[in-house]
Amino acid sequence: MSGCAGGNRILREDVEATIFHYRHYVLSPYAKFVNSKITGSYNCSDKPDFGDIDLIIQLDCDRDKNVCKQDFAKFLSLYPDDIIVPFKSEKYKGKKYLNTGELVSVLYHIPIKGEEYVQIDNIIATSKPELEFKDKFLSIPAEKQGLMLGLVKCAALENPRFVEWYTLGKTDNQELEFNLSSSGISLRLVTLTPDYKTIDKKEVWKSCWWKLVEDLLQDYDFTQSFEDILLQINQNVKYARSLNRIKGIFNSMVSIKSGEVGTEKGFQKERALKLISKL
Repeated sequence: MSGCAGGNRILREDVEATIFHYRHYVLSPYAKFVNSKITGSYNCSDKPDFGDIDLIIQLDCDRDKNVCKQDFAKFLSLYPDDIIVPFKSEKYKGKKYLNTGELVSVLYHIPIKGEEYVQIDNIIATSKPELEFKDKFLSIPAEKQGLMLGLVKCAALENPRFVEWYTLGKTDNQELEFNLSSSGISLRLVTLTPDYKTIDKKEVWKSCWWKLVEDLLQDYDFTQSFEDILLQINQNVKYARSLNRIKGIFNSMVSIKSGEVGTEKGFQKERALKLISKL
């Protein structure tokens, strides 16, 4: 069994047909459904099979995003058990969905596969720019995502010119930092202790324009291998504090889950963690 839902692994050649079926029979009847797009490892690897399907769902949301996400989850749970299948994992057995963070996870049958089911992680977006931003970010391998998060976090420290335009109310014990996630890129005003521990942070602005991420990372070529990007980091990063931040963020994001132990994905993560420790 795979994932929180306890589904089967799905072959690459079955992913498109399954999502076509899911979009037609499950998503299209939902009044606020706008669009969807397969993302994640399906786009950034040549793996022959997957433990789940990452699907970005654009909803027409005129309220708080969490409320819209909860309404969507309830709508999914109303489908009969032969369409939205109760979870089969021991931990969540019998649940019709799991609503966590940006995701609403469900278990759905794989067409023409009989008693085989796949976990679909519905990643909620509330606009076309957010959908496109999420797809750009999530279609990058997890190890490269970890490096990207750290480099964006220390971009203002390394290159103050990125934030020269912001002067409003900033004091000596404050600094600006960018923050990247699948939901967008933001700029924060951070208040620090003398030894650089965070006391407070305030979001100055947020955007779903991917070009901003590309501008911040213009000195790095993410089409290269993980090892090559590490070489670029060693060549470009000026401050030890930046390196420590990159390593800390990477270690907090990239972890080997129980289901990945002994798998190729787990070995890749273990190798990446060893390499990052040598920065």
